[in-house]
Order: sequence, then structure tokens, then C-alpha cells
Amino acid sequence: MIPFLRSPASRLLTITAASTLIALTASRLLLLAWFADRWASDQLGTLLVLGLRVDLIVVGILLSVPVLLWPLLAGARTAAAWWMLSRAWIGVLVLVLLLLELSTPSFLLQYEARPNHLAVEYLREWDSILPMLWAGFRAPLLAGGIALLAALVVLPRWLSGPPSGLRLPAWSLMLWPLLLVADVLMIRGTLDHRPANPAMFARWPDQMLNQLALNSAYGFGYAVYAQRHERSAEDVYGGLDDAELHEWLREDARFAAGSEAQPTWHRQIAQRRRTQPLNLIVVVEESLGADFSARLGGRGLTPELDRWSSRGIWFDQLYATGTRSARGLEAIVAGFPPSPAPAVLKREKAQEGFATLASVLGEAGYRSRFIYGGGAHFDNMRGFFLGNGFDAVIERRDFVDPRHTGSWGVSDEDLFTRALAETDAAAARGESFFHLVFSSSHHEPFDFPAGVLPADAGAPGTADGAVRYADFALGGFLDDAATRSWFEDTLVLVVADHDVRVYGDAVVPLRRFQIPGLIVGADVAPLVVRSLASQIDLAPTLLSLAGVDAGLPFPGRDLLAALPEFGAAHGPEPRALMQFDDRFAWLTADELRVLLPQGRAERWRVTLSGLLPGSPLSPDEREHLHVQAVLGDWLYRNRAYAAAPDHAGPTRVAAGR
Repeated sequence: MIPFLRSPASRLLTITAASTLIALTASRLLLLAWFADRWASDQLGTLLVLGLRVDLIVVGILLSVPVLLWPLLAGARTAAAWWMLSRAWIGVLVLVLLLLELSTPSFLLQYEARPNHLAVEYLREWDSILPMLWAGFRAPLLAGGIALLAALVVLPRWLSGPPSGLRLPAWSLMLWPLLLVADVLMIRGTLDHRPANPAMFARWPDQMLNQLALNSAYGFGYAVYAQRHERSAEDVYGGLDDAELHEWLREDARFAAGSEAQPTWHRQIAQRRRTQPLNLIVVVEESLGADFSARLGGRGLTPELDRWSSRGIWFDQLYATGTRSARGLEAIVAGFPPSPAPAVLKREKAQEGFATLASVLGEAGYRSRFIYGGGAHFDNMRGFFLGNGFDAVIERRDFVDPRHTGSWGVSDEDLFTRALAETDAAAARGESFFHLVFSSSHHEPFDFPAGVLPADAGAPGTADGAVRYADFALGGFLDDAATRSWFEDTLVLVVADHDVRVYGDAVVPLRRFQIPGLIVGADVAPLVVRSLASQIDLAPTLLSLAGVDAGLPFPGRDLLAALPEFGAAHGPEPRALMQFDDRFAWLTADELRVLLPQGRAERWRVTLSGLLPGSPLSPDEREHLHVQAVLGDWLYRNRAYAAAPDHAGPTRVAAGR
């Protein structure tokens, strides 16, 4: 074993790992010293520990090719090939790592971010960008040039022939599986369900701290990965001229004054005038489709929600925008329309300066918290929320001695107990608050505490039992909330992110997109809304009902100003919009318009017996559908979704809860 450890191959791996960790740690310490005014002493330990975890991911990638090719060391000729390939791989990646770290100070000063998607875009258009870089980033360009020249000098020696004693005995191949497992674990960065992503290392509302915890090679590499795995709406449906999009948007009176850069930005005046705007709590129920609710013609598995439905504003025809949690959250929290592109929670350009309820309410003095029983790095929730207005993220690791912890996090009872405690504390401090609470017990594998429900309600591990438990916990939360003094000054929205399973033979399975929605609290009187509504309408409606005037880019409608149930005499035709795989759907009371890949469009008549083929769409109808299908992706790609007009860049937010 000792000769093996002393072999040139082992020394190469050891020296590479150790020198990389030392160099990245030193770089981080220098940056921490430079930005010492942005962090407190009690945050230093966490920053360094998180940094070490990120650096180990980079080390794992550096060692991946040498470890993968390890069996070549057992042969005389193949050992030389291992040496050349391994050192070439390590040399190229170390050079890239060095160049990125050299450019980091300038990026941090300019964008308060390490090299990210902007650096990727610069590389794609280097001939146009180079003059700007030379004018504004001359020092890192010169440093990078010197590093490249040094690499050309060192490269021949680095790629020189293999040393003696490189070949390893055949028995050493038994260590190969251990090396592979260790390297894969380093690259994954976690033992959780999914590999690490930047959100896993986001801990603070101040994005500078989250950036300092990363290293630039990881941040840049993840940006490349994210952009390569994104598709745009135009890739699916075909391109649309910007002028056409703006022309269609201006037909909506709200957007008539929108700029070319931010065509949906408008000033919304609350329909309910209040001396003091109300607080907000949004409870997002995991996978709670209409078929579970007797009130919506379903199976009667949500008696608590149905009981509460008569105490507030109940939506009979509310539809989710998609089939995943990230899609539901972007619609509920950011009022963002769906597209075939990934949800914005996970997209690089939406990690800062992107409008959400939290960022809009922050301008009005609210404090916002995301409270979740699972790991908030899932779907990049922590990173997206902390970068876009939320002051704190409370997740599984923040729960002390929870009653029950399953594979997806603590139980819904534990979640709601913490939500009540956080709300009590915020009210006691006299804060205006917005709390987003996201449940997880009704998620496969449907793990919830035993002995809570009656024997006939369903056991842990069953879908029916899980939805009954989620409903039980929700009913307890609403009952307890109603006894608090702050309930009279607070709106509580209960809504699902999506149905538990979305399937069917129809072009769009409409029933599987229908979800329950309920607003209670404050002075909300019982009301049944029978008109169609979409998840993207909830954010502007909550602001209006809470009495908050705001400038915002949300394309969804303030239902108080749009629906007859709220007294609107001449509102637009009620509608809901949905994304089902590659199909974009626009639903009205009697028809469904669907845009298919390559721009094909269909009309379906909505009847009690199901969907029936309708007449072809006119060119104008098809173009309107096309605009709606690409709007969300256009707003994202053009950075047109800031909370303020002519948004100039990220806003610094104080760290801490």
C-alpha cells in the first residue's frame, strides 16, 4: 500500500487536490478581506465551510478523468496514455480556473456576482464585447493574458513524458471502485435526492455573501450547464418579431404606457383602499388537485379545506399554469406566465432583480419569509427567493426536534407550528409581513406521522392518507390562525401548486389542471368566484385586496377589477392559461385554444362531455396565442421583469433574518 501511495499517479492526484483547495481558499479569504464590510464575524465559519464544500466539487471534477481512466495504469503502454490525458485535462481546467478567479474581483465590483451567464454571453460575442472589456476591465484582461502566456511556456514541460514507476500492479485496480465512489460523492456535493446546485449554498439575502461562498469555476460551470439545458419558447413555437409582441401587449390598457424594455410594467392601484395595508400569508399545498375536494366535485378527501371554503373567497374555476412545483411557485409568487422553457426559479438570469410579491412588498416596508419543511435548495428555491426580495428562508435544518421527518422534510404539522411561531413573532415586532409557506407531506412517497388520522382515512405511504393528513394539518393551522389577533389584519391564501398527477388522452387534460384556491382572514366576506382564473392572477389580486398600490410587471389580472363577482362591469373575458409539455393552452368558458410545436394551433370546444374539435383559428387568433405562449420566456430573456422601470441592477439587501 505504501508504494502505491508514493506512486507518481497518486502524487499527481494528491498534489492537484491539495493545491486546488489551498488556492481556492486563499482566493476566498482575500475576497472576504476585501468585502469585510458585507459580513459579520459569526458568518465567517459558515462561509468557509460552505466554500470548502463547493471547492471539493471542483476538485472532484479536476480528478474525474484521471480517476475514470485509472485502469490504464495497469498496462505499460496504457500507463503513459493515462499520464498524458490526465495532465492535459488537469492543465486545461486549472488554467480556466485561474482565469476565472483573476476576473472575479472585476465581476464582483460590476455585478456583485462571480463570473456567471454574463461571462458565457461575453465569450459568445467576444468580438463585440472585447472593446468594452478593454475599456472597463483592462487589469484582469492583462492578468489573463499573462497567465495564458505563462501556460504556453509551462505546457511543454507539463506534458512531458511519463516518469519511471508510473505503472501500477494489477492488484491496485481493486481500489478503483473506491476512487470512483469518492469522486462521484465530491462532484455531487450532497447525499440528498439531487446533486448540489448554487441554491444549496445560498444562506443570506445579501447575494454578495452567497457569491463569496462559491468559487468562480463552479459558478461559471453551472451557468454553462444551465444555459445548455435550457430551451426557449421560440425554439418550440417559432420566433416572433418584437414589434408584433409590443403591438399586441399595448391592446391591454394596463400596458399601453409600457416601454420597449419593460412592456408589461404598469402601476396597479388597489381596489380596496385601506389606512394600513394587510399582511399576507400564502400557503402552497403540494399536489392538491380539484379531484380531492368535494366542493369542486371531487372525492371528498379535504373536509377541512371544504369546511373553510365557506368562510372566504372560494375559486370554483382556478387553474394551475403547469405540472411542477417550480412552475406553480413562479406563477403564485412572481405572477409569471408559463412557457416550455424551464421555470424561472432555476434560470440564471432570474436570480436577482426579478419581480416577486416579496420584492414588490419590500418596497412597501414588508418583511418576507419562505417557510418550508424540506431542503430549500430543491428547484433552486432558496437561491431564487433570497435573491428576489425574501429576507429569510426557513427550511428543514432550521426545525428543532420536529415531531416527524420524512424523506421530503418535516411533517406539515411541524411546518405549520413553525409558521404560526414566525407569524406571532413578526406581529409582536409590529412588522408588516409576507410569509410563503410550502407544504410537502402530500408528496410521494407520502410519508406522514402514524396514529394521527382515523384508521379508515389511510395509512402512511398511501396517496389518500397523505392528502387526508395534509388537509388535517391545514385545517389545524387555519383554526389556530383564526384565534390570533393578527388574523384580523392578515390575508391568508391557500392554493395548490399543481395536481398530484397530470395525465389524460385530451390535448390538454383540463380537469388535472384545476386546483382549489381560497382567501380568508381580515374582513374577507364569503364569496364564490365561478369565473375562470389563473394562478398568475393571484399575486396582483392579493396586492389589490391588501390595499397595496404598486408598480409591477405582472401580466396577470387583478381579479377585483376584472371579474363580475367583484363588481367589475366591463372586465376582459375570464381565461386561464396552461403549459402542458409542448402545448400552450388558453382556456375560456366555452373553448380551448392550443398552440403546438412549430406554431400549429387548434381550437377545441369545451362541453360537458369533454373537448370537441372546433373551427380553425384565424390568423389574428393564432398570433395572439403565439404572443401569450412566448411572453414569459421573452420577458425573462430580455430582463424585462424587474419590479421597477428601467431597472439598473441588483439592489443590496441587509443580511440576516
